[in-house]
Amino acid sequence: MTLFFDVMKGVGRNPKGDGKKKGGLKVHMLTDVHADTPRFVKISEAKMHDKNFLQYLNLSEGSMVVFDKAYNYYLQFAKWTRQGVNFVCRLKDNARYEVQEVLHEKKLEKGEHAVYKVEHIHVQYIEKVETGTEGKKKRKKVRQTRTLCLRLVWYRDEQGRKYKFITNNWEITDEEVALIYKNRWSIETG
Repeated sequence: MTLFFDVMKGVGRNPKGDGKKKGGLKVHMLTDVHADTPRFVKISEAKMHDKNFLQYLNLSEGSMVVFDKAYNYYLQFAKWTRQGVNFVCRLKDNARYEVQEVLHEKKLEKGEHAVYKVEHIHVQYIEKVETGTEGKKKRKKVRQTRTLCLRLVWYRDEQGRKYKFITNNWEITDEEVALIYKNRWSIETG
């Protein structure tokens, strides 16, 4: 254990400011659900934000990735959308979005668990883009606000808990969006 403590010295969060550090490292893993095996593993300091892990993924067109809401990162989601990579992720509780259209809504009976609302939403994100060049002027990066179009699927589970899932995939059914995320839970706990 001495080697571990030496290597990870100073790593962790200090949420209370009492001099004691909490945690040490996180293990981020990309799993191939078809082969039931890890495809990529990254160990990071506990203080690293989860969304920073996404930059290490090299995904091919047509891939489907599923994340917890801690990985919610619209800029990366926009890049994947342009590359043809699909995702399902829980929407953060404090997320800001604009509803463009309610696509489906139904009142659930007591004890019923199902998708009960689906919306087409827009979220805003900031992207640094290079400006054009004129003559000998250097190219520079400018921050631009951009919009990402997503589907928001509202779901109530067997225990009555409500969840909001976002996806850039408009081909799969609303129920499949919820099922894909539920399968992520079984991978995490299994």
